Amino acid sequence: MIEDAKKLFDAVASKFGTSSNTLLLSGSSSSSYAPSQPGLVESQDEEFLSLRTASADSRGTLTGVGFFIGGVGILAFLLHGIFGQSPNLNWFLLLLSIALIAVPTIWELSRPPSLPIIFNRRTQEVYYEMKGDLYHANWDGIEAVAYEYKIINQYSGSIVHGNLEIILQKFGAPDERIVLNLSGVPAGKRLPALIGIWEYLRCFMTVGPWFDEAGRKTESRNTFIEKGLKSGRVSFLDQLLQGRKFIGEERKEGNGISGSAFLYWLDSYLLFPFAFGMECVQKIDRMRSRKHWPEVVQERLDPNGPKTRLIDIEEDYMVQKQRELDELHERMRKTLPR
Repeated sequence: MIEDAKKLFDAVASKFGTSSNTLLLSGSSSSSYAPSQPGLVESQDEEFLSLRTASADSRGTLTGVGFFIGGVGILAFLLHGIFGQSPNLNWFLLLLSIALIAVPTIWELSRPPSLPIIFNRRTQEVYYEMKGDLYHANWDGIEAVAYEYKIINQYSGSIVHGNLEIILQKFGAPDERIVLNLSGVPAGKRLPALIGIWEYLRCFMTVGPWFDEAGRKTESRNTFIEKGLKSGRVSFLDQLLQGRKFIGEERKEGNGISGSAFLYWLDSYLLFPFAFGMECVQKIDRMRSRKHWPEVVQERLDPNGPKTRLIDIEEDYMVQKQRELDELHERMRKTLPR
């Protein structure tokens, strides 16, 4: 088991055979790089910052497929109603299309939401939930490992990948630890970009909630923060709708319409139901996520909540939970027939 970032650094350097593309970063000291917005920031305020995870970005895919197929079915129903002669088939097609939209939507929304990675400034902690278990790390003394590597194959050639990782421990079982990637999809990530992401997180936790592109503290949100938050909120639906503007922009240039602009325009309509379904599920997920954190985290995300760290209450909390479990077992033993 990898217990700390130094051991992770040694493991990464050993695996790739070199330490030249691997860097050990500290949460208490600057790397001399400018902060770079990760593009994964879901929210950021005076209290905490949250980063989207890969599971959150892929949430709603099944619903999107249902919206796409169901939308095609509803369109076929309308066309058949205008030109067809079989009303019974029309209604069956409509009901099937509605079911294809409703069933995956209800199923995905009934599941627990995908929780983000939380950086809490008040308590100087990091929180992460995985398969119902809570993991955390204290910012005091925290270290991260940034590294890049190449994947080579006969189809795409050499592609650089990169990760920015920290070590978290399980709440209630501090000897159980995980490695958490903070930089999202690794493809195309270079070491300077990874260091810039770490500097953004470090500035938020140590300098203040608001800072400029050089990492200097500011009293309020500025253009640098706003621009980064805006780019991080761009969804697949936003990208599709943006594709509709390419044809108009190329017309203004007077050089005709390119094939790529036409394909972007066509995709913006063909894939709209799919993207709209994903967007609906992801937005509802984000609204629900706060209430699905364990109570000890919800309290610490409250601006007026306790400032004690999870590591400070961990032992007493687990003792109390075990006492409550023992009392429940005792009540059950007394009520069950002998």
